[in-house]
Amino acid sequence: MSVTSFLSNETLWQTLAARIRAARHVDAAIAYLGQGGATLLPLRRGDRLVVDMSLPTVRGGGTDPCEVEKLIRRGVQAFTRRNLHAKLVVADSSVICGSSNVSKRSQQVLDEAAILTGDPSALRRARQFIDRLCTEPVRPEYLKQCKRSYKPPRFTGDANRKYDQGRVRRAKLWIIRLSDYSVPDSERRRYEQGQSKAEKRIKNKRRADMDSFHWPHKPRMASELDVGDWLIQAVKYRDEGTFVYPPGQLLLTDHYVRDSDSGKERWVFHLEVPRRGQRMKWKEFRRAANSMLGTGNLTSPRTKPVRDVQVADRILALWTAGGRVSRR
Repeated sequence: MSVTSFLSNETLWQTLAARIRAARHVDAAIAYLGQGGATLLPLRRGDRLVVDMSLPTVRGGGTDPCEVEKLIRRGVQAFTRRNLHAKLVVADSSVICGSSNVSKRSQQVLDEAAILTGDPSALRRARQFIDRLCTEPVRPEYLKQCKRSYKPPRFTGDANRKYDQGRVRRAKLWIIRLSDYSVPDSERRRYEQGQSKAEKRIKNKRRADMDSFHWPHKPRMASELDVGDWLIQAVKYRDEGTFVYPPGQLLLTDHYVRDSDSGKERWVFHLEVPRRGQRMKWKEFRRAANSMLGTGNLTSPRTKPVRDVQVADRILALWTAGGRVSRR
């Protein structure tokens, strides 16, 4: 029979650290990992951590990317999740779920509480919950972007209001409709300058490649996209039909004047994509996505944002982390 315990303040932090150190494997979903978080959460190689490391949260001081980097250096698999608010740790056969984020302030200032349980049903559901969150790995270039954007928190009313106003509901994923079209030779040199700059941002070139697509004008999505955002390309070929490529993350948005007389620009989006990614036919993608989502909304390729987090996760899960078509 499983035992359920109530934990608070000092007992909570002592129990959390002890359970993590004794466990063979730990999965954690912690909304905000603040200053001192890597010490308070002694995760090790092979463990998984999901945090809200979206840029608005980083700019507001909610998550300290330097603390996340410390865990990554230990071998922890780190994922980011916009709008995450859970505080959940699964350590072998134990679940700790409560109020506390992981920071010195949570440990030293705030009154925190949690429930510790070994109930098999709770364990199973908690693991499934975290599995669904692990879709956005923290890549090196995005980590670097977060470190540049981070501002230490200030716990005042004005700072909190500013932080709340900065949280906007952005698309987690974009499906991009494209045609197989190359830029003119007259633009090739300028176009490749952007490609070269983006390629330098890829840290693990054994697993990742750089890919690019372009627009003959500024698309509406350009104002929403940020480094690290997820994009799926649906490319229509003249002879083969339409193919859908595995998700890529934005490395760099570039633009330049392509016609000096009219001032028209070329907008180019450079992505980090899996080196051994596997494409699928549009009909296959549409059938799989609509089957998983229980909807017929994906009827034809078109550029559209996917703002519903659960819908986006299920579309991303059509491929494995390595870009292969998932057989789950």
